[in-house]
This record gives sequence, structure tokens and C-alpha cells, in this order.
Amino acid sequence: METSGGYDEGNQKKEVPIMKRKNIALTLLAAMVLTAVTGCASGKAPDASQGEKPGEDIVIIGEEGEETPEEVSVKSIEALKGMEITGWINEHTVVLSKENLDFPKLTLDELKEFHPRSLYSYDLTSKEFSLLQGKKEFNLWGSELSKDKKNLFYYEYTLGDPAYFVMPVTSTNEEGTLIEEAMSGEWTSENVLIGPSYKGGVYLKSPASAVEHIEELKEMNVIHAVQIKDAVIFMEISSTSLKKFDLNTREITTLPLENVYSILPSPSSTHFTAIVSDGAKSTLVLSDADASTRTVLAEGISISAVAWSEDQRMISYYLKKDVNGASNEGLYVYNLLSGTTALVAVDGEIQRSVFSPSGEQLSYTKFTANGADSTILTLTVPAKK
Repeated sequence: METSGGYDEGNQKKEVPIMKRKNIALTLLAAMVLTAVTGCASGKAPDASQGEKPGEDIVIIGEEGEETPEEVSVKSIEALKGMEITGWINEHTVVLSKENLDFPKLTLDELKEFHPRSLYSYDLTSKEFSLLQGKKEFNLWGSELSKDKKNLFYYEYTLGDPAYFVMPVTSTNEEGTLIEEAMSGEWTSENVLIGPSYKGGVYLKSPASAVEHIEELKEMNVIHAVQIKDAVIFMEISSTSLKKFDLNTREITTLPLENVYSILPSPSSTHFTAIVSDGAKSTLVLSDADASTRTVLAEGISISAVAWSEDQRMISYYLKKDVNGASNEGLYVYNLLSGTTALVAVDGEIQRSVFSPSGEQLSYTKFTANGADSTILTLTVPAKK
């Protein structure tokens, strides 16, 4: 079996296996269009919709050219204890949450050993932190950068339900804008927040505008919503089906995907990944906007921490699976150009992963009893010829 460089928790280099499935077909359309992807972490070729090519029409954003044969591998590792990395402003600056030692410890009995968590930008070169948002007696988590890197969507949580806010990245600890009805939210490719509303249906909010709603969905108990092309893809509490609301025709249709746990749009919002789970098995599916062309990227006991690289070239995910009766888990990177999957970290259960803008760095986060720990992997990514 081929291997690539990897690292264990003690920062000792070890060999990490790469699983390959290389039956691919690439067609150049404008920049470069991926017409087929194969290969998965389960060690078998992905399953595509009958008679169709998986991954068809995914545009790889950036330079043209064919990829060289080398695979994704780990070049170096940096551990950041006590920190939750949630985004990359640029190649040397991340957004993260960590304890704010300038604030007194929390007064709640359950949390009195900890300081409140605040949001920071962190320069990986100078090792300097800059406070973005902090609040006494409250933990701030989960900040998500808008696609243009100008705004943050984050939540405030200590006990009870989280409260969601949006704020400019350039803010100097000014109070964020509360979105009272937000149950959660995702940034669209147009830098608009979309998510399920406590009032029912789906809300939409751009950073500088008031909250808007989709009238046709107001009576629905939506629990997850994203925008793909000119449609809202959503799930309801009362249904196991994935549904689509066409923003042009205003029609609601049911997509051929059941038991969907979460959805993540591609950066250009033309495709999405879905985690499908029946309770016994989880499956990571790559799909086009209508779920008419689908392929299975991975199968196992559980899947999480799914992320796209900004150029749509790679997808990372955590996979736990059973191999001959033994549990096997790790963080994987799937390369849509070559159709290969690389195991890049074996570090227990991982809850979040995020690519840097170039895709040459990948951060991942594990939640712990004391908060969260993050790790940054510097990757060797196949170059173009």
C-alpha cells in the first residue's frame, strides 16, 4: 500500500496510508470541469446514479491544467491547545474561539473553573491574538466567515439555547447584531445568511439589512436550510425527505434523498455534500443541485467535520468505520481532480475541519472536556503541470 507522511499526537512522523480509486475522466470547460470522480474512504468505488457520471459539472476554481500524479500528504503539523479554529482570513490568519483570561471566571457553578470564551483573529506567523468579540459571563463559539471574509456569524452560549449574531470582521469588540429568530445559519455564495427560523420557515439576512422571510415556507417547521443555485434546499422536523424550493418558480419539490442529517453547499453553490444516516450507518454523498447525479464518497459508523476547499478541488471529512470488527477512524481528504482519498490525521473524534484559502493548510478541531483543541496541517497538494 502506498503511504504519505502523517503525524501522531506526539508530533512524531509516521506513515499514513492513501487509498486510491483512479478511474476518472476530466473535461476542460472554461477553467476546468470535473466530469467524474471515483474513490472513497471505504475502499471501494463510489456509487453513482445509474447511467450518470458522479461529480459532473463541478468547476474547479482557479488555474487550468492537468494534475500531476502526486497525492495529498501532510508536510507539517501545529497544535493549538484550547482553541477552536473556525475560519481562515488569509494564509497566515485564522479566526478562533478561546478562553479570555482578561475576563473573570464564569460565575455559574457548572463552569466556574473557566474564563469566558471570546473570538479572536490569530496571526500564525507573529503568534499574536487580536480580540474580535468578547463578553463577560458568555462563551462565544462557532464563528463562520462570510465568503468575502468581511463578516462573522457566531453564537453566544453558556447554558440554554444559543443566540446568534452577525458582525463585521473589522469590528473592535463592538456588539454584534442579534438575529433573534435564528436557530442556526449558513452563508450563501452571495454573502447572505440563510437558516431555519424559530418563527417557522426560513430567514434570510444580509449583514447590513433587516431579516427577510420566504412567504411560501412560513408554515413549515424547517430545521436546516441552505441555498444551492436558485433554490433553497431544506429539511423539516416532520419529514425524512430533502426538499427544494425554487426561488424562480416558487414551487416546492421533494428530492430523491432520505434520512439526510446535514447539507453543505460547495463554495459556488452548484453542488452539495449530504450526510445521510439511518442510525446504523452514515454515508457521505456528493450531489448536484437536484440530487439527480449523486456519488457516495464514504460510508461508516459516523461522519462529521465535512469541508470544501475554496477552489472546490478537495473535500475533507472525519470518518469512523468498522474494519474486521475493530473501530477505525481518521480525517480524510478527497481530491475531486484525481479521485483519490488520503488519510491525513488519526487523532480521535473530530468535529470540524476548515481549509485555508489556498487549500494548502487544513485545520481541524476536537471538542474536549475543557473546551476545544485545534490542529493545523500543512499539506502537500498536487501541483498543476
